[in-house]
Amino acid sequence: MAVAVKNSTETQTRTGMNSLAVSSVLGAIYILGAAAIVAQGVPYLWENGVARFLPAALSFVSVAGLILVLVVSVGLLTALGAALVGPNPPKGLRGGTFTVLAWVIASTLVTILVGRLFEGLLAGASAVGVALTAAMELGLLFWGWTLFTRPTTATKLRAFEEQGWFTTDRYKASQGLRVRRATMLGVMLLGASGIYALYNHFLFATTVTDWALRIPFTDLRIPILPDIKITLPLLLAAACLWLAFRAVNLPVFADFLIATEAEINKVSWPTRKSVVQDTVVVLATVLLLTVFLFVVDIAWGWILSRPLVGVLQVTPQQQAEQRQA
Repeated sequence: MAVAVKNSTETQTRTGMNSLAVSSVLGAIYILGAAAIVAQGVPYLWENGVARFLPAALSFVSVAGLILVLVVSVGLLTALGAALVGPNPPKGLRGGTFTVLAWVIASTLVTILVGRLFEGLLAGASAVGVALTAAMELGLLFWGWTLFTRPTTATKLRAFEEQGWFTTDRYKASQGLRVRRATMLGVMLLGASGIYALYNHFLFATTVTDWALRIPFTDLRIPILPDIKITLPLLLAAACLWLAFRAVNLPVFADFLIATEAEINKVSWPTRKSVVQDTVVVLATVLLLTVFLFVVDIAWGWILSRPLVGVLQVTPQQQAEQRQA
């Protein structure tokens, strides 16, 4: 006799969490691979396949062509990633992919920094230092995996994703447009000022053209950004634009901006004629009060400095200065 056995809720939750974790890791691997292609593969192929055959007089054409190819490559890789994910990706996948990327990058940076310390402490035992550095990286990655596969992580990732940082959807798109646009403009101007200052005071002052992290105990370098004087400002500008766009679409902040515009719309704005009249009245009043206070100050000063009153004592020297004035 067949007996139907229903899977427990805990087993289903664990299976769903593992599926989300694996999908997030694969998504992070795809993004890292795409970044490597755009940052290193395409420039290398362009340099050796196209730029080397162009004369020096066409260097601007070479740079413009490389930028165009990079933009097309980013578009193609983005479209391929969207096709692989599908029209209805699992909830929490985008947040999970971002979290995995952030953890891998942070773990790598911490490992490299600690590895640099090991280089100084274990200069005569490089093999031990390499083993300790590798063990630390693996330990951090394993720790991240254990945290990532907890049952409560899926809920947190979904809540993180629902904030809207990883989507182009707009929250209440038809409301509060003027205040939202002004807020976006303010954030973008603030970011542009920072980028301009960084570009003039830091990027031109450094002699480093490419960013790369050296692996401890070796001469190998992990390329980060090529030609930072161009790529870093562009990346910062894109991040500033995305931050400005998403900030005004966060539900809490967007509702505040919508309510602000609603209150502004309740203000009764005066006409041009009334503004001119009120301005003339204010200026005339200020002028009259100025003249009145000036006359009163002079009068009281003269009265109180008379010998009959004697409140303000004036020395002979001050009297001579007053006569000369």
